[in-house]
Amino acid sequence: MRKPDLFFLAVILFISAALRVWAPWGDVFPSTALGASGATRINFLETDAWYHVRLVENQVRNFPHHITVDPYAAPDGQFVAVAPLFDAAIATVVFVTRGPSAPTAYIERVAALAPPIMGVLAVAAVWALATIAFDRRANLIAAFLAAVLPGHFLDRTLVGFVDHHALEVLLSFATLAALAWLVRSPGAWSPTAAGVCLGLYLLAWSSGAFLVAILTGWIVVSAFVGEQKTVVATARGVALAAIVALALVLLLQNPAMFRYNTQIASLVGLLSASAIVALVSERKVFRSASSVSSAALLSLSVASAALLVAAYVWAPDLVRQVTSDLSRFRPDPTRMAVLEARPLFLYTGNWDWLQPWTFFRSGFYIGALALIALAFTIWRSRRLDHLLIVIFTAAAFIATIGQNRFGYYLVPATAVVIGWLSVRVLDWGGVPHAGNPMPNVRVVMPLQREVAVILVAGLAIAPNLVPAALTTTRAGGMADYWANAMEWLRASTPPPFGSDALYNARYGDTNPAASYTVMNWWDQGYWIVQAGHRVPVSNPTQVRAPNAAAFYTATDEAAALAMLSAERARYVLVDWELPFRQAGAGALGGRFQNLADWAGIPTSRFYSLCYTQASEGDPWQPIWLFHEPYYQSMVYRLMVAGGGPVVPANSTYVVTVRDRTDSTGRQFCEVAGRQVFANADAAKAAAEKSGAGARVVGLSPWQPAFPVPPITGLRIAQEFRESGQKPNETPMVRIFEVVK
Repeated sequence: MRKPDLFFLAVILFISAALRVWAPWGDVFPSTALGASGATRINFLETDAWYHVRLVENQVRNFPHHITVDPYAAPDGQFVAVAPLFDAAIATVVFVTRGPSAPTAYIERVAALAPPIMGVLAVAAVWALATIAFDRRANLIAAFLAAVLPGHFLDRTLVGFVDHHALEVLLSFATLAALAWLVRSPGAWSPTAAGVCLGLYLLAWSSGAFLVAILTGWIVVSAFVGEQKTVVATARGVALAAIVALALVLLLQNPAMFRYNTQIASLVGLLSASAIVALVSERKVFRSASSVSSAALLSLSVASAALLVAAYVWAPDLVRQVTSDLSRFRPDPTRMAVLEARPLFLYTGNWDWLQPWTFFRSGFYIGALALIALAFTIWRSRRLDHLLIVIFTAAAFIATIGQNRFGYYLVPATAVVIGWLSVRVLDWGGVPHAGNPMPNVRVVMPLQREVAVILVAGLAIAPNLVPAALTTTRAGGMADYWANAMEWLRASTPPPFGSDALYNARYGDTNPAASYTVMNWWDQGYWIVQAGHRVPVSNPTQVRAPNAAAFYTATDEAAALAMLSAERARYVLVDWELPFRQAGAGALGGRFQNLADWAGIPTSRFYSLCYTQASEGDPWQPIWLFHEPYYQSMVYRLMVAGGGPVVPANSTYVVTVRDRTDSTGRQFCEVAGRQVFANADAAKAAAEKSGAGARVVGLSPWQPAFPVPPITGLRIAQEFRESGQKPNETPMVRIFEVVK
């Protein structure tokens, strides 16, 4: 390797680190005191980060033991479905540097710094892959693009984003680089390196069968694309890598971990496919590549059919798990509440062709073009390392379109193929480089060299720089008022296990049940565990989300209190985002629809969307109609009304509704007229006289439209406001306590 290349790589890695640390540093490590105690805190990004910190701290205190069943995670405890490697790596660094008694602040700081470090190493892995598969120019361009392209990879490798995604990307691209090395230089070390990287990848992500399935597809397609000698050597090497990875998983992975069976099955499938491809391709009886390919296809088809039949007969749970995992790519109302699980083009809730530009800028489009171009060259080159890159990148595109979260694989993958395409464009333009300082190219247009540079710099690089910088500027995950609420829970409520000492205890497979829990929506579950040291009813695994949703949407207090009793809930958290709120331009904000979806209640019970015109010929404007059950729901009565009685005045409407059909044949609801009444009884009497088409509704999600009695089974324990809020303004968070 040339020394200037090392210098350029060092600069790229420095830029990568600076982007991931500089801008968000002040949000993650605020210099001012936060919380009621006046102590500073580390403000991790996103919800899962808080639970990873919880797991890391407990492992440090009980090193090397890690939590398998967490009594704090749910009312009856919950198995920790997180693969162990990410948390174990951070815990090991803390334990080695400061021991089991390391201060919590030190543990949190190390955890916050882990994602950008892993992100920088992932950029280095991208450079290594492009170096092996392409050349020294493509590798530097690919590394630079991986460092600066906006999107999910940059976002998930920011300081404070304590999640396993950064480690996933690092190990997946390390695996790809090792496999490319295996293709180019078969030997004893390359299969071992690939197997170790793949095994560690599976230890970092429970759903790691995703990558194994891609590699299986690659080795199968290799039998039809590559030259016979190369295919045999590659298939043998991949089979050995699968054995090494399988050994690591069998030795180090907890068999009770969620999707453990799919990890084992995927590795067995990769091993089987590789062995079949190697055996069939090396047989001397086949005189042509086509006969080898036909034999490989027949053998793989028979083996696949046999494995499927065996799975259906002897491993039905595995079949159900795989089917369930594949169904996650189908849009679902409850899944749409998780932003990262939304399909790419439905991220906003409506189909948006420009969403890839919003997330990934030109990297998405240039990457797709580069992918197609590289795929076409494979028919001539027969390069299996190029085929690996094409198949992985294509899978990343498909996965990201299905669930936008997979963008953290897509961004570095497109960086690799764009690096290759950029070199092709520069060569076409005759741009000199160290390997060819005086290129001799056929000129087909004026200023050809300048055009080539502009295409690479102006399309592949420049459009992404400012958005990338803006991506790194983001607020922390927990607002101050939530931090105050968590601090109050921790300091002012009794320990759920009799003593706070259990929080960092070493747990077994069975643990004591919490004496009480906190009713909450799942978004804040991990905050309650890590910052509040209390037991939430629901958490971001969403296992008990239907239970919480049923409580918050309940319209009968007695039924709601019975639900609290069933969950052993002593406290109830509500915040300003749970009810609906006007969001401007006719849109609604808030999470109430998500509550109804998780509770399995048709949203038409609570509200309707209609349209109205100021006068004939004017544009149609949306108008939201809120029905009486919405104002009777526990979330409205607790958050908006504060648990008190609701007596509306001049806010109840009678609207006249009729069905209409637009020019495209779609039906919609029109509000043809409306009249306000002093109270709900007068409105109901008027609606009864008006007959069909008249509905009694409210037009504001916060202003009451129907009378509701006070809540008698709950009392306000504490309220938390945003800095600068007036005492008479509705607080941001309310905590209620069950009245004994």
